[in-house]
Amino acid sequence: MAATSFVLVLTAALLHASWNALMKAGGDRLMTNWAIVSAAAILNVPVVLMVGPPQRSVWWILALTCVLHVIYNLFLVAAYERADLAVAYPIARGTAPMITLVAGIVLLGDSVEPVGAVGVVLITLGLGLAATGRPLRDTRWAMATGVIIAAYTLVDGYGVRRNGGAVQFISTSFIIYAVVLTAIVVRRRGVERMRDVARAQPVTLLIGGGANAAGYLLVMIAARTEPLGLVSGLREMSALFGLLLAGVVLHEHVSGRQIIAISIAVVGAAAIAA
Repeated sequence: MAATSFVLVLTAALLHASWNALMKAGGDRLMTNWAIVSAAAILNVPVVLMVGPPQRSVWWILALTCVLHVIYNLFLVAAYERADLAVAYPIARGTAPMITLVAGIVLLGDSVEPVGAVGVVLITLGLGLAATGRPLRDTRWAMATGVIIAAYTLVDGYGVRRNGGAVQFISTSFIIYAVVLTAIVVRRRGVERMRDVARAQPVTLLIGGGANAAGYLLVMIAARTEPLGLVSGLREMSALFGLLLAGVVLHEHVSGRQIIAISIAVVGAAAIAA
């Protein structure tokens, strides 16, 4: 992987872990998730006004990714309501890389060097180790979230390549799926509750939204020129940052097994960078 792409994806991993920690720390995680996604959409409105919408030929892909991202957000909320960040986050992020690697090669014609494939395998094994010893009921939503992550990564990767630019595609997708998620949250929580959450910590939510939008945009910029499997694998280093945030900021218990698991993932990231 090129050095520039490596830095972009690693930065995205840190941003992703940051907004996930904000979401996990929120009392009502569905509302916190909605507020962060909505803030990201608001920040992307001027971007779309400046760069314009994506090509008409990719709007069906935007519709598909909208559905997948909404499902992802709902699954993620369910995962965090059943397990700590230190458990759910590595499992969700660790499930996706191998699926993305194989599907990217088969469906999109990506070419991956053996050392890069080994790196993705190590990251998957490392993050999978974090799931051992946990009841299935505590981890199944996190695993399901990982499958959806792989699905939307493939769809978005195909979309930005076909569109010829990441900014137009990703910025527009954030706005579309925020609208759909808003409709779901209105039904579940009501407008008054949404207004209260948005007013409670506007600056924090904007920071979370900015991290959400910027992090994924950096990933898709890298995905234009790099194999999706490598991008997805390296992005899951966000689990390392998530583990650190879980222990330091959220004061969750971090076990020796989880530290070993993340260490294996770090070796995998080094292989991808080679």
